[in-house]
Amino acid sequence: MQMKINIPTDSEGYYSLECPHCKERFKALAGDIDAEDILELFCPSCGLVGNSSSFLPKDVIEHAKALALNFMQQEIFKSFKQTSRKVKGSGITIKTKKPKEEAPKLLTEDEDLEIVDLFCCDKKIKVNLNHKVSNVYCPFCGVN
Repeated sequence: MQMKINIPTDSEGYYSLECPHCKERFKALAGDIDAEDILELFCPSCGLVGNSSSFLPKDVIEHAKALALNFMQQEIFKSFKQTSRKVKGSGITIKTKKPKEEAPKLLTEDEDLEIVDLFCCDKKIKVNLNHKVSNVYCPFCGVN
């Protein structure tokens, strides 16, 4: 069984990302991050490289886990409900209660991020205002 969980973007189509090394948050356009040739990313702040999946922020992972848990509980509930109908009248009783759904973590937009043009790769990212005045590493090629 497979379940697809969509990671939400902000109103401008940017994914939230977080450096696994320095924990600095930044955003990149969904189309740029989803490209099949993007296996690693560089942190715009510290410049360290990591697997692209390691840049998922904890709140996004918690959001996905809550959605997956809710889905799994619903599937188990449906299965037991069908089983209880099949054994009705056989002297076996199966009682099921609808599981309480876990509320997915609300994902909010980082409001203090500003768009930076990356001329090396002809892409745009959003970074913390404090880092815009300093050197920004390109998440795609690492150029500073």
